[in-house]
Amino acid sequence: MRKSLILTAMIALTGTLAAQAEPGKREAFPKRVPVLTGSPVEGFTIGSGTTAYSSSIDGSIYKVDLRSGAGEVLVAPEDNFDVLAGDCYKLGMRVDPRSNYLYVAGCFWGNAYVFDADTGEELANIQVTSFGEVINDIAITRTAVYFTNFSEPFIHRLPLSANGQMIAGEAPLPIPMQGDDNGDPLASPLTANGIVATPNGDTLIIGDSKTAQIYRLDPLTGHADRIVVEPPLEGFIDGIVMHQDTLYILTPGNPGDPADIDRIQVVSLDKELLHGTLVGNIVDSDLDGVASGAMLGGSLYVNNARYRDLPQSDTKYSLTRLNRKDVSPLP
Repeated sequence: MRKSLILTAMIALTGTLAAQAEPGKREAFPKRVPVLTGSPVEGFTIGSGTTAYSSSIDGSIYKVDLRSGAGEVLVAPEDNFDVLAGDCYKLGMRVDPRSNYLYVAGCFWGNAYVFDADTGEELANIQVTSFGEVINDIAITRTAVYFTNFSEPFIHRLPLSANGQMIAGEAPLPIPMQGDDNGDPLASPLTANGIVATPNGDTLIIGDSKTAQIYRLDPLTGHADRIVVEPPLEGFIDGIVMHQDTLYILTPGNPGDPADIDRIQVVSLDKELLHGTLVGNIVDSDLDGVASGAMLGGSLYVNNARYRDLPQSDTKYSLTRLNRKDVSPLP
């Protein structure tokens, strides 16, 4: 009898503790995560565990824990950064978990950086293309790092060894994007921005910001096929996140955009990656100039570049955690 009572009490206590712990679980990962004040954000990626990285056009990289919000400056801003002069030093980023290398696009300097993701030590400064061409975003596969070029219709391929190490003497190879675009020539100039790779690395998906089109690309030949999305995408499409057969396309509000709101356009792809259905948008009042994103579990994290505000030394920037399933259907 006593054992039964004790067991009943333990079950009740366990249920009470679980009920108390559940809210704590939800609060363990805050919705908003502050990043470096005064540094206009652009790139964002998630590395090992809950560690994330936020890059800025001022050249800084901020390392932050998505659970605790604790952060540190991993790479300091460039001296004499002047946003009014159009200075730009760092854009998209990705971490290769095999090497723990943090690859960072170098904007109109035509270069890319490689840092130790733990210490911030600069391991390499790679000239990807000519000065003046904007190296914008990055995707990493088992065999290479791919960079998008916002200025010219090229992607750039940096070969990697089987364990994710850079190969001595190997330089990025320019691969011209070419194809019939389902009967039409590729847009010229092609303003390639966001890029993702399929899990096997055999196919890349690239977004063209100015035309709001996305392309399926063979990374070896550069052959591109436009992915026909119905209804069509709109706005200035920026970063792209891929989860299984779904694309999350970051679209910051823009006066030239019919919607002119920050949103993530959610596209379900067919098996051939040639057709997509725009199933809806993820919207949130916390979004303010979404530029880059990454997935952690069921959450989509995006940064807020605050494009409508002139950056000041005290301007605050943040990341926002979104539920990837919280999709508002189209009207």
